[in-house]
Amino acid sequence: MANKVIIGILVLLVLLAGGTGYYSYTLNERIDNLNEQLGVFQTEQTTRVNTVSEDLARMREETSRGISSLEGQIEESQAGIDALEAELGETGARIATAESEIGGITAQVEQMGERISSAETEISQSVIDASEVYEKISRATVRISNGASTVGSGFIYDGEGNVITASHVVKGLTEVYVVTYEGLVSRASKVSSCQFSDVAVLKLEDNPGIEPPPMGDSSTIRIGEPVIAVGSPLDLRDTLTAGIISQVNRFAEIGYNGDSLWVANLLQFDAAVNAGNSGCPLANAEGEIIGLVIARIYPTEGDGIYYAVAANKFKRVADALIAKGSFDYPWVGVAVTEITPEMVEDRGLGNANGVLVADVFIGSPAHTAGILADDIITAIDGVPVRNSADLTSYLGEYKSPGDACLLDIVRGAIKREITVEVGTRE
Repeated sequence: MANKVIIGILVLLVLLAGGTGYYSYTLNERIDNLNEQLGVFQTEQTTRVNTVSEDLARMREETSRGISSLEGQIEESQAGIDALEAELGETGARIATAESEIGGITAQVEQMGERISSAETEISQSVIDASEVYEKISRATVRISNGASTVGSGFIYDGEGNVITASHVVKGLTEVYVVTYEGLVSRASKVSSCQFSDVAVLKLEDNPGIEPPPMGDSSTIRIGEPVIAVGSPLDLRDTLTAGIISQVNRFAEIGYNGDSLWVANLLQFDAAVNAGNSGCPLANAEGEIIGLVIARIYPTEGDGIYYAVAANKFKRVADALIAKGSFDYPWVGVAVTEITPEMVEDRGLGNANGVLVADVFIGSPAHTAGILADDIITAIDGVPVRNSADLTSYLGEYKSPGDACLLDIVRGAIKREITVEVGTRE
C-alpha cells in the first residue's frame, strides 16, 4: 500500500516536472518573441526619434535664420525710425521757427491794422462828408418863428415833441411857432430855460414824429475836427456851413440885444453862422450833434469866431428842464481873473496857469469853506485849472449843487487843499 502511494507521488512529480518544463519552454518562446518585438519597436522608435530630431534641428536652423532675418529687419526699421525721428526733429525746429516768424508777421499785421484803424479815425476826423451829414440832421432841424418871421433855429431833441434852442431866441416871445424841414407848423410852449447856459426847451403841441439826431460826446472833441452847422440864418432856411473846431471849454461874455452874459462850456468853431442860426445844431463827421450854436463875434470886433454850447452841457441842462422845469446851476461863489505875466513875476509862480480869486461872495460856499481873495486856484478835483474857462466848464459839466469839490490853491507861498460844497447860482 505504501509502495502504491509512493509510486503515485512519483508519477505526480514526473507529470509536474514535465508540465513545468513545457511551461518553461513555452514561456521562453514568448519572451523571445517579446524581445524580438521590443527590438523592432525600439528600432522604429529610434528611427522616429531620429526623424523628429532631424526635423527639430532643421526647424531650429530655419527659426534661427528667420530670427536673424527679423533682427536684421528690426535693425533696419530702427535705423529708419531714428532717421525719421531726426527728420521730425528738424521739421519741428523748422515749424517752431516758422511759428515764430508767423507770430512776428501776425504782430506786424495787428500793428498795421491798428495803424490803419487809427489812420481811418484820423481821416474821418479830418474829413467830413458834408452832404451826407446834412442828410442825417437837416430833417430834425427846425425854424423858430414869432409867427411872422424866423427868429432862430432849433432841433428835435427826442420822440416826445421836445425841441432845443437857444434861450435868447425865445426870450420875450409871447407866441412861438416851430416849422419843420417838411414845412409842418406847430405852436410850441416854452418848457423852461437856463439863462446861464443859454439853453431852452420847447414843447410842440403837434408832435411831428421826427426821429431825433444822435447826440455826441463833446468830451472827445479834438481841435481841428471838422464840423457843420445847419440852420436858418437871416431867414435863409436849411442853410449848411462847414468849418473846424477852433478850441473847447471856452468861457466867454456873450452880448444879447444890449445885455451880456458869461457862458461856460463853449465850443469855438469857424463855420460861418449869422443871426437866425442861434439854436441850430453843430454836428461832427459822424452826424452826431456835439453843440448848440448860440453866438458869433461880429466883424466889427473880429471874424471867424463862433460859439456853441457843448453837447454834454446842454444835455444836462435840457434833461433837467424837461424833468423838473429848471436847472440848478452849480456855483462856488468866487469871482476870478486870469493870471497876468506881472503876477507870475511878482509872486514867483513859475507859470501863468491857474486863476486868481478876485472876490469871494459873502455867505457863498467858497466863503464858508475858507477861500480868500488873492488865493490862486490851480486844480479842481485833481484836474488842472489853467484859466477861468477850465474852472467854470468843469463845474458846469461835472458838478451839481450839493456835490463836494476839492480845490488846490496857492496862498502866498503855501499850497493847500480845500473842500467846497457846491451851491446853486441864484
